[in-house]
This record gives sequence, C-alpha cells and structure tokens, in this order.
Amino acid sequence: MASTPALVSALRELGDRPAVVADGRAISGIGLLLGVSPPGGLPRALADRVAEHAALAPSAARAAEERLRHWAGVLGPPPIRHTVLHPATDLAVELALATLLAGGTVHCADPDQAPEQQLTAIAANGTTHLSLPSTLLWRLSRQPGLAEHDLAALRLVLHVGPEPRQDDVYAAVDALGAVLAHVRAPHSQAEAADRRLRADAETATAAAWKHSIGVTAEQITGFGAHLDRAVLSALLHTLQQAGVLTDPSRGWSEAELLATALVTPAQRPRVGRWLDALARHGLIARQDGGGAQGPLFHGAPEITAAHVREAWRPAVASWADGLGTAPVLDRVRRGALRLPKLLTGEAAPRPAAAPVRWAAARGYLGAALGTLVRATAETHDGPRPLRVLELDRDGAETAVARALAARPRQNADHHLAPDGGRYDVVVATAAGRPDEEVPALVDQLAPGGRLLLLAPVTEQLDLLITGDHRGLTAHPADHWRAALTAAGCPTVLTLPADGHPMGLLGQGLFAARVD
Repeated sequence: MASTPALVSALRELGDRPAVVADGRAISGIGLLLGVSPPGGLPRALADRVAEHAALAPSAARAAEERLRHWAGVLGPPPIRHTVLHPATDLAVELALATLLAGGTVHCADPDQAPEQQLTAIAANGTTHLSLPSTLLWRLSRQPGLAEHDLAALRLVLHVGPEPRQDDVYAAVDALGAVLAHVRAPHSQAEAADRRLRADAETATAAAWKHSIGVTAEQITGFGAHLDRAVLSALLHTLQQAGVLTDPSRGWSEAELLATALVTPAQRPRVGRWLDALARHGLIARQDGGGAQGPLFHGAPEITAAHVREAWRPAVASWADGLGTAPVLDRVRRGALRLPKLLTGEAAPRPAAAPVRWAAARGYLGAALGTLVRATAETHDGPRPLRVLELDRDGAETAVARALAARPRQNADHHLAPDGGRYDVVVATAAGRPDEEVPALVDQLAPGGRLLLLAPVTEQLDLLITGDHRGLTAHPADHWRAALTAAGCPTVLTLPADGHPMGLLGQGLFAARVD
C-alpha cells in the first residue's frame, strides 16, 4: 500500500471511526484496510479497490491518486458525510474513495429503494454530500413529502447523467437548497441514446419549418388574447344568467353557487374549473379564508349577450387571417351557447374536442412527429421490426402512418391498439391528467423506447367549453414534464423549442425516452 500513501494515511487516521456505513453496519478505516465489508454491492467493491491499490505499480498508483484528489477537491473541505445512491460503478467507487481520502464517511444507500425511504435515510444520516444518477435526483426533488425531511446539512449534490435541462436544475436547487454539480456519464448507452434523440429532434424541427411560414408571433399572441377573453366572457355570462356572480359585493361559496345555479352533479367539476379560471384571469374575485365552506367568489357587473358577441368578433377575424378554418372556431362559439342547458342537464354533453389552437399547430407538429418516427425507424437495427403503437384518437390517416409507409414494411410493425406487448415507440395525444395518463403510456414502452406525446403546453381555455376539463391546468407543460420524469423518462424534449413562434399556439410535442 506504500504506492498510495495518501489514501492509506487517511484510512489509518480514521482508525476505529466509521469509514463506510451500509445496511446499518459501520466499517472502520482500519477495517477497510483489512478488507472487512459486508458481502456484495458498493462496500465490497470499495474494499476490493483498497486492496487493489496496494498492488498497483508506482506510475499507476500516482494516476489513481490523482483521480481521487480531483474528486476530493470537488467534494470540498470536511465535514463530509457522503450518501452514495449508485450501484457499484467505477465512478461510485472513486467518489467513495475520494470521500475517505478527504477524511469523510461514506453512506452506501440503495438506488432501487422507494424515494421516501431514501429521503428518510439521507436526513437521518445528516448527509452533507449526495451522489446519485440525474434521473433519481429529479425524482427525489419532486417528491410530495420532501419538505417533511430535514435536509439542512446537505451542501453538495453530484448528479451523473446526460446534459440536464435548466428547468430540472432550478427545481432541484429550490427543493434541496444545495449546490448541484453535474457529472457526465462517459460513453454510456444512455448518453448515446440522448444524443440520437436530440439529433432527431433537430432534424424534426428543420423538417417542420415550412408549416410556420407566414405565421407571426404577434398574430398568434393577438388571437390567443382575443380567444381567451371571449371564452371567459361566455363563462361568466352563463353563470350570471343562472343568477349568480352579478354583484361584486356579494360573496358565494362554491357549494352555494352550484346549488343556486342548479348545476347537475356531473357538471360541478367543470364549473369548479370555470371559477378557478375566472378568478385567475381577474373577471371575478376569490377571497380565501371562508372557513369550512371554502373560498368565497365575488362576481362582477352583469355582462350582456351583446357584450359576449362583441368579444368573439376580434377572435374570429384574427383566426380567419391564415390560422385556421371557420368551423373550428364556430364549434366553440356554438358550444358556449349550449352551456346554460348543459349545466342544468337539459342538454347532453357533446364529445370532447381538441383545443382550437391544435388546428393551427397540426401541420407543424405532424411534420415533426412524422420525422421523429421515420428517424427512429431508419436507425432501428434490432433483430425484430420496430414496434410502433399509435393511439390515434382521430381515426384518420396520420403522419405516423405516412412516415412508416415510406419504410420497408419488414422494418416496422404499426399498431393502433395495444396487444399486450411492449413497444419501441408509443405515439399518443394527451386526453387527461398527466399524473394518470403518463404512467400508463410509459408502461407500454420497451427498454430504450421513445414516447412521442402531443399535449397542450400552455393553458387552453376553450377546453372549458368544448374539451375535457379534467386535463386542463394553468401550467400544463410543467405538469407533463414532471409526470414524464416521475414515470422514469430521464430525457424529455419539447418541440417547438422555446422562443419559436409556433410554440405560442400552446401545443407541443414531448419526445421522451426510457432507459
């Protein structure tokens, strides 16, 4: 061991104090030098590596010590209580040895354990440093009960994986209150898969550009503002027709409002969404602190049918200026007229329709989707054909079918319904809640598979009239990304990219992969 005096000296200095803790058992510095460890896993790998250092040639020993000093420098000064949430990889072993070199203690944790148990252990150990895969970090940082764990001692988090999204980094820093340091996993299959996905996404963006010709950001922004104003006016008018929210000084609990307006049980969740949207956009006021009855909603001066008709005019004019065909917007206007009877049960609900803006984004997103599917098929080199599941809600010929038709049939199997197996590609259009829909879609994917999900990325208020209100959220892109990450997708890209004019239509294509 003379060839690695610094590591040996550090272990000797630890003496009988804990150097490595695993499964509730502490191994001292002297114990590690003697080869003591629980069988298997990271502790065994650590003991083996310590023994290997003794047999290294001087030049190799110097190189090994130089790597350990590098990682020790990253870890910083003591005290160091380093929880390593990795399997026994070379990098995990080196991070653990660097901890010992710096005079710290290594806590070997189970990366396959439930996130809540991992957080409990991190807090109980008084962890100052945490090393783990990036995907696990994003999952832990979004745990609902994270705030209940005392992580005040945590100073540094080393996460290993592909280049992270800044949104994920910001969320993790806010949640954990620690410095994040990213380590790229060298030459990993996951990194190669990420590079292919990003390259395919760039190709898809280039292929879809022609569908945005002639559409300006100002035009899309103006239409969106006009449409939202018309929709909100129609919702408030509908409620005021039912005898509620006509007086700003009068507060209504949700239960009282629903009863007075004779809203059927089936439509109460829809009206609850209306109240939330109207309050967030300032057409009514919400006063919290109403006790057991919940918040109180204060209305506005009564608006007339003429006012609502006038609100629709600029929306119709801007839509007709190259964004879409008249029937798409007319469906929403007619739906608004049916709302009073829909609430009381006099009219049956119609099938949910896609957001209005989807009609304007469809060409762009369809071209991008088809390119992504075609690129996946072209690079597929497995022993069997590429299995593609397309959950097509329109029942019409799709960009996916056209993309696959250009490939040799033996290269891809196109399915329109699940057959009980796993798929290399799953294509779907969002229709419900992210936390319910995403796990079911991800479960359909084979290892290394891609999920291509068309979904709203900004609020689509017209869904309050003609769509499925269950899937409507104020910040849908964040909800979809969080659900995809929680379901085990380490990489999630969104097309069009931030800043692209077509992105202002509020419809996006999420391209995600599983390991």
